[in-house]
Amino acid sequence: MLRHLRGSAAPLWASAFVLAALVMIEAGKLPAHRAHAGPAVAGDEGFSLLTAPSATGGSGQEYLYVIDGRDEVLYLYEVPNVADRRIVFKGGAFLPAVFAAGRGG
Repeated sequence: MLRHLRGSAAPLWASAFVLAALVMIEAGKLPAHRAHAGPAVAGDEGFSLLTAPSATGGSGQEYLYVIDGRDEVLYLYEVPNVADRRIVFKGGAFLPAVFAAGRGG
């Protein structure tokens, strides 16, 4: 009986390997999603700034992240269109609380 099971399982294993190879080949064709950000700027007064393009917005839309190192707060601003030179405050977060929540606490 054991020989019978081995013989019938061989085509299943072969098809599993073929399917796995096809999945890996097709997954290699997917576009890469990479994070793109400009260089961060750290000031003498405890502020750090970083801009990153919006993944959902059109061209010219960016986000500005500001970290206040003294008060441990992250501020998020949206730059809807770089050409307009307008900045919109989107929100902020107290960083110790964010990291505590990330650790499950």
